[in-house]
Amino acid sequence: MDERKNTIRELEKKKQADIEGRIRLLERFGETLFQRIGEGEHFLLNTGDAAGAMLIEYRRMQNDISLAVGNIRSIEATMEKLAKLEESISEKEAEYSRKEKKLGELHADLGKALLLTADSGEISGSLRQQEEILLEKIEGQEKKLVELEDKEGGIFKWLGKNAQMAVSKALLLKNKTALQRVYRNTGEKYLSDRPEVLAETGQDIDLNESSSKDADGERQNKEGGISALETDELEGDASDAAVEALELRRLMSSLADDLLTLRDERRNIKEILGTAGTPSRRIQGLEKQIMQIKDKLPGVCFRFGVLATEGNGSLSSLVLEEDKPVLERAKLLKVRIAGEELEIEKLNAVISIDIEKSGIEKMNRAIIGQRQKIADAEEAITGLERRITESEKRIKELAGFINSNSGTITDTGIKEDHGRENTEDGEINRDSKTGDSKKGRDPGKSGGIKGSRSEKGSGAGSKKTTG
Repeated sequence: MDERKNTIRELEKKKQADIEGRIRLLERFGETLFQRIGEGEHFLLNTGDAAGAMLIEYRRMQNDISLAVGNIRSIEATMEKLAKLEESISEKEAEYSRKEKKLGELHADLGKALLLTADSGEISGSLRQQEEILLEKIEGQEKKLVELEDKEGGIFKWLGKNAQMAVSKALLLKNKTALQRVYRNTGEKYLSDRPEVLAETGQDIDLNESSSKDADGERQNKEGGISALETDELEGDASDAAVEALELRRLMSSLADDLLTLRDERRNIKEILGTAGTPSRRIQGLEKQIMQIKDKLPGVCFRFGVLATEGNGSLSSLVLEEDKPVLERAKLLKVRIAGEELEIEKLNAVISIDIEKSGIEKMNRAIIGQRQKIADAEEAITGLERRITESEKRIKELAGFINSNSGTITDTGIKEDHGRENTEDGEINRDSKTGDSKKGRDPGKSGGIKGSRSEKGSGAGSKKTTG
């Protein structure tokens, strides 16, 4: 039994291997035929048979895969473009911050130069007053720091000196920062009070707004700004700072326009990507769709290859001489699979027969056992019947003995026997006494009564003997 089951397992493995080999063979063959058809062989679409339906299904699935792949590439390209835009925006923002910082320094240099010019009547008195106050505070703080540095003493004085120096340094830094702010405001106000210069150079700088300018316009703005400054009464460092500040403003204005354009483009891309979920989820959904189609595609190719091997009329023109080995191999595998299935069925039938025979043997053994039980029961019944017959025979013998010797039984024996009956059966004893009392006056019937009591006594004796 075990050997046959092992044989069945081996046959099952061979059959499975042959089935898988035949499926792969016909899948490749069907795919080859589909590729051989290409976009042609439209006659298959008009036949209305299974081959035409499979060709339509194959082309639809291939088209769905191409569309999904194209959408994935488009999303990836858009995401890559967005990443480059983010990088460009970050770089230009960093550049704008550097230029803005530099422009603040130039404004401060220009304001300082203007405040140093005694004849500069266009500087407001409040700015000069602020400068003077801050310079006096700075000078005082610096002197105080020098005095504290030279001051000597014990540990407590040293602690106090350090605390005072820390306060003085903080105030000194605050005043210097305020002074730089005054200088920067002075230079910025000086340029802002000349709208003809700023208008010619296009210096309305704002990261959220921009104006379109070509290269010629930018060059004209630069030349106009410089020529306008040359008409002002600026000399030395003030003139250099003003020219450099205006040039830097022009560059920052162009940079702001670029940033605005890049941000608009980034916003449009984000709107496109965000219309149907996040890009990563869209790509995952498309990849899942492609996998599902690819899982079904081999089945279509396999069925198409099966149709070709079965001699489908509409596919006969597609099968070439070079395909004969494939057809023969597919036929051989089909025959081998059928033979293996038959062998497995035969072995299973043999095993089933053996199982049925084993069941019959068990039932036959059960029948024999039951028959043996019946024989034993019949033998027991026969023995019991024999004992019953012997007992009945013994009873007859004893009854005959009683009948033949009824006249010789004495009254004493009857009484003794009657007393024994009363002992054995109290109810019968009471009935007997009642009868005696009623019939004792009839001397003619007393002997009959004694005889019947003697018979009863003999019967009791026979029962004891039988027992």
